Amino acid sequence: MAATARPAARASIVITATGNRDHRSAAGFTLIEMLAVIVLIAIAASVTAVALRGRAHGQLDATAQRVAAGLRDTRTRAMATGKPQWFSVDLRARTFAAPGREPRAWPNGATLKVTSAAEDVQQAGVARIRYFPDGSSSGGNIVLVGEHRSVRVDVDWLTGAVTVDQRHE
Repeated sequence: MAATARPAARASIVITATGNRDHRSAAGFTLIEMLAVIVLIAIAASVTAVALRGRAHGQLDATAQRVAAGLRDTRTRAMATGKPQWFSVDLRARTFAAPGREPRAWPNGATLKVTSAAEDVQQAGVARIRYFPDGSSSGGNIVLVGEHRSVRVDVDWLTGAVTVDQRHE
């Protein structure tokens, strides 16, 4: 019996240049890919917003600590020299300064509210807190107001002690 040769069946597979084995188009993105990108963008925006808000709070707190340090320095100078010393806040120039120190600016977007003795005012727009040689002071407070919060620096008139209240709303 002679073997009958059957022609081999030919199967054709189309392989594209990208290695896909089908005829579907590879152009475009799937819905899952688009959703993943949207979620990543939302996460990045949230992290950025939190970081920027934290930075503004940090600047306000840091400025309040610098004001408190300047007030303490002024008290120390008054006690060391035996002469009254004044801590000044220039509301027009947006600066504050301890005696013998360079004026420092407060953060952009922040405002200051100063309560001090009227007798220590020498010029309009400049508030001053006086320290006496015994460490006491004229008393007062400085409130730094930011966009969503504020920080208060208090000066006790009897002891000259300086406190910072960061929970002041």
